[in-house]
Amino acid sequence: MATTDVPDPYVDGSEETRQDFTANDFRITRALDSLLVSAKAIKRDEVAAADIVARLDTLRHLLKQVGHDV
Repeated sequence: MATTDVPDPYVDGSEETRQDFTANDFRITRALDSLLVSAKAIKRDEVAAADIVARLDTLRHLLKQVGHDV
């Protein structure tokens, strides 16, 4: 088995372009918005719905802290 000491740029994520990052922002935003709509549609268990909404808000906040525009 051959090994190299050269780091693999795809393993450490350094090959992600700004365009990739922005495209991911769009996908992440759509997914979060979809989950938020679903959580707000829960009628019989308001506590569970509120918990899901709070977790989505936290996730959105964490993504913003690492530079995503969501």
